[in-house]
Amino acid sequence: MEEMMKTIVLAGGGHTHLEVLRRLTAERDTELKWVLVSASRYHYYSGMFSGFAEGLYTLEEIRVDLKKICEDKKVDFIEDTLQSFDSAEQTAILSSGRCLAYDRLSLDIGSHTAPDQIEGLAEKQVQIKPAHLFPDRIEACRKAKELVIIGGGAAAVEMAFSFHQWKQQNGRKYDRVTVIASSELIDQKSDAVIETLFNHKGIRFLKGDAAVKVSDRYVITESGEEILYQEVIFLGGAQAHALLKKSGLPVDDKGFLKVNATLQSPDDSRIFAAGDCASLITHPHLPKSGVYAVREGEVLHHNLIASLKRESMKDYIPQRRALILLSTGGKQALMLYGKWRQFGSWAWWWKDYIDRGYMKKYQ
Repeated sequence: MEEMMKTIVLAGGGHTHLEVLRRLTAERDTELKWVLVSASRYHYYSGMFSGFAEGLYTLEEIRVDLKKICEDKKVDFIEDTLQSFDSAEQTAILSSGRCLAYDRLSLDIGSHTAPDQIEGLAEKQVQIKPAHLFPDRIEACRKAKELVIIGGGAAAVEMAFSFHQWKQQNGRKYDRVTVIASSELIDQKSDAVIETLFNHKGIRFLKGDAAVKVSDRYVITESGEEILYQEVIFLGGAQAHALLKKSGLPVDDKGFLKVNATLQSPDDSRIFAAGDCASLITHPHLPKSGVYAVREGEVLHHNLIASLKRESMKDYIPQRRALILLSTGGKQALMLYGKWRQFGSWAWWWKDYIDRGYMKKYQ
């Protein structure tokens, strides 16, 4: 029996692996051993980060206990991080030096937020990814007299509004939040609404300018502006972990692991990847978003087992449109769906309902 045992190693506790764990049943195949490797015993739900920053949710409300889920589902839980993997030897090497042999390795290790091109950023910034570092640093951002957010996109916009709102409600009206974005935030239609709200709330916005250096006191932009900061966050898009490129498997131009529609590496069918760390060959421009990562979970769960049993595999086909609900502070939000743009309190309540429903599935 022991010889028959196959091992599936899930590296990373992201949205996709969380869904894989949810789908495992107690009566499942006993010839498969499942192992989860995660840097933290908790999965933090990024969709509720802005609400947490604003003070609308507690820490318990925005996280899932991975260790407890693993105990319930009889999955081995290892609190560690993947350092590298050797596809020829079929081993995953962890930061502690521990070596895990696998029959299938699935990567859901997310991304990080420290691009090399901004001098000094890596040392000075507040790390939002990996997510488990984030709650400890929130307090510093809330209380920073000068908070600078580098980057456009949904995350940057939401965090700017959320921190601003917290400051307004907690006697810090004279603190300043500044957003530096080198390109458009979302799209023309959405940006018009967001910029109006920025102006109305007094959030400083540097449009079409890029941060090039972070010194001890200033963020310096391409145009030569020097912006005073106490805390700086980079939210200008996902950056790939170096270990993906070092693996020798094909990566895209940004360094994310290429996978086909079955979520497998085209060069090694024993290696799967999903979420932020993966780049779909069939949909190379798919946004790095938890909306897609969650939906990949069903396909990944099926294919990990099917590939070991030589059964037919499923293809992951992303939905054509994703609903985006952007929190703008004060329990208001902007809804984006296809060409629709709607703003109001109802959009925030809808977002809150969806987010709480998502968490209930796992908690």
